[in-house]
Amino acid sequence: MNRLKIAQYIALGATAFSVIGVVLIGMFGSDVGAYLMAIGFIAGIVSYVFGGLGTAIKMAGGIAKWGWLVVPFPYDIMTFFLSFFTAIYVFIFIPIIPVRKAYKESMYY
Repeated sequence: MNRLKIAQYIALGATAFSVIGVVLIGMFGSDVGAYLMAIGFIAGIVSYVFGGLGTAIKMAGGIAKWGWLVVPFPYDIMTFFLSFFTAIYVFIFIPIIPVRKAYKESMYY
């Protein structure tokens, strides 16, 4: 198996752990949800080690560039950094999005 296929399976598990953890914290406020989110976070980092980190940064940069175009001058710098770090935060807990995109891009080349 190639590295991106392995990263895809790890990212799928990490996303599942993170989403289930958020649901458990939201519904019950349990510590089990926090542990599941921690497992999802660590597995997401591992999936990025196998592949897809460049795609995640490129996607976050594309989201952040949106802030440069929409918001007027003094606020566009803050919007750029805020949207970039928010996208990175989301991609850490939901790594299947950039890893799957990296896998599909590698299939065409």
